[in-house]
Amino acid sequence: MSTDRVPSCDVWELSRRRGTVQGELAVSNAPRLAAALADAEGTLRYRLTGRVDELGRPAATLDMHGTVRARCDRCGGAVDLPIDEQAQFFFVADERQLDELPIDESAEEPLLGSRRFDLAALLEDQAILALPISPRHDRCAGPAEVDDKLAGETRRPFEALAALKKSRR
Repeated sequence: MSTDRVPSCDVWELSRRRGTVQGELAVSNAPRLAAALADAEGTLRYRLTGRVDELGRPAATLDMHGTVRARCDRCGGAVDLPIDEQAQFFFVADERQLDELPIDESAEEPLLGSRRFDLAALLEDQAILALPISPRHDRCAGPAEVDDKLAGETRRPFEALAALKKSRR
């Protein structure tokens, strides 16, 4: 499937038939996700598989994999972040049903179902949720360490404070 457009799908029919919708989402076609990243390069592969859950509700499982590039919070450089997500959902017919659901800790999340379900929005939401709050390289020289190496010296900022303290006595 092309990365140009993620199709909408009928989640009721998908669940009933236990069908599958799969393809790729280009990060460049996900503006909210791209805004949180260093660039809009990359592609996320997805598979949405319909099912009926143990309570008899229309449901689906989403698998999403790929790599995106964010900015490292320590050094500011680009850091590749793998996205390897699986999420389970069940669908309700209207907002009233959604509002009446108790808040619980189950693995399945309720979603408002539709015959023209916006799969691209779901993919983008799940990818954003998969991003770390503070992306960093595994081994990262922060900006101060990089400056020190370039200057050929080791900075000790508290030495200056100690010197000030001694001079006030």
